[in-house]
Order: sequence, then C-alpha cells, then structure tokens
Amino acid sequence: MKRLLLAATLFAALSANAQFDEKKPQPPFIEVTGTAEKEVVPDIIYISIALVDKIEGKATYSIDEQEAKLKSALKSIGIDLSNLTLANASSDIIFKKNKEKGTVQRKQYMLKVSTAAEVNKVFEALYNNNIKEADIIKVDYSKMDALRKEVRIAAVKAAKDKAIYLLEAIGEQPGKPLEITEQTNSYSRANIMSNVFIPSDSAGDINTDALDFKKIKVSFSYFIKYSIK
Repeated sequence: MKRLLLAATLFAALSANAQFDEKKPQPPFIEVTGTAEKEVVPDIIYISIALVDKIEGKATYSIDEQEAKLKSALKSIGIDLSNLTLANASSDIIFKKNKEKGTVQRKQYMLKVSTAAEVNKVFEALYNNNIKEADIIKVDYSKMDALRKEVRIAAVKAAKDKAIYLLEAIGEQPGKPLEITEQTNSYSRANIMSNVFIPSDSAGDINTDALDFKKIKVSFSYFIKYSIK
C-alpha cells in the first residue's frame, strides 16, 4: 500500500513539473527572412545538327560528304572539333543499319559552344555549306554549383542583417540562430531571344542579326529564427 501511495505521489509530482515547463515562457526571439538572387550570362550552348542523305536536282549529297564539310567549316571559324560529338551512341548504329538496307541515312551531332557570337558563326557556316537542320536545344552555366553556394550565403547574410537592424531599433541584439530553413530556391534557364539566321531574299543573303540570350537567374530564400540577447 505504501509503495502504491509513493508511486502515485511521484507521478503527480512529475505531472506538475511537466505542466510547469509547458507554461514556462519562451526566451525572446525574432524571425526574419533573407532573400538573394543573381543573374549570369549562359556560357554553355548546345547546338543539335542533323546530317541527312539528300538529292537536290541532279546533285547527291551523302552524309560522309556533309560530315567532311561540317568539320572543315567548323575548323575554319575556330571551333574545336572535340566539342562536336554524336548526340547518342545509337546515332552511328542507325546510320550503318540504314546504309546496309539502302534507306535514308541520318546522323545526329551535338556541338557545344560558349558564346552567342560563336553560335552566330556556326549557323552562318552551316547555312553556307547547305546544312540547314540545326537547332539550339539547351543553354547552361559552367559554374552553377559555385553560383548556388554564393547566392545561398548571400541570402543567409541578408537575413542576419535584417535581424540586426530591426533589433537595433529597440536597443537589442540577435543571439544564436534557433532555426534555419530554406524556404524557396529557383533556377530560371535562359531562353533564346531572337532567331539565329533568316535568309533575307531568294538570292540566299543572310540576315545575321545578333543572337541574344536571357540571363540565367538563381534565387534563394531563408527563414531564420534568432534568440534575442
């Protein structure tokens, strides 16, 4: 009986302490959100180029001939041929099978360049060599990981700066962060702003308007809860 009474008394004491802790006021704190963003010009541009056997009038243009023209044209404008690769492993296999069957042959290439000026030169060279199946399919930024890190740090610093000046207004200072949460992050890919090459008349003259890209924008936002000293 005494043991049961002791256990009941201990349980009551623990419950009372728990209720006391729940009612204990929280230390003062401040909640802030910091946001940062940065825009960069894309420096990786992928161009898809298709070579297809074709007959125009009495002239026949094989893929082998077009391939030689393509590589010669790229070299003439200073493009490193190591940046020209088959789009995928099956491209060459399909080409060989079609050649055996006597059907239309096609090879798909991927070319990587770094600037809009290079893109302009590439499309002009392709047009002048009667290679017209080409499109820009993707753009990117070579130092994306470093850029994301930079923007994340800037967003956290922005939150801390906000906490400092808000608390200074009431004569206080932020203490240690109690909570840090990444709220949002966004990455907007660049888009092509204008056409690359448009024949201006039947004579085949080329309108080489400057190619332009929207910048890539990276943005991060952090919620931080600071104690108040």
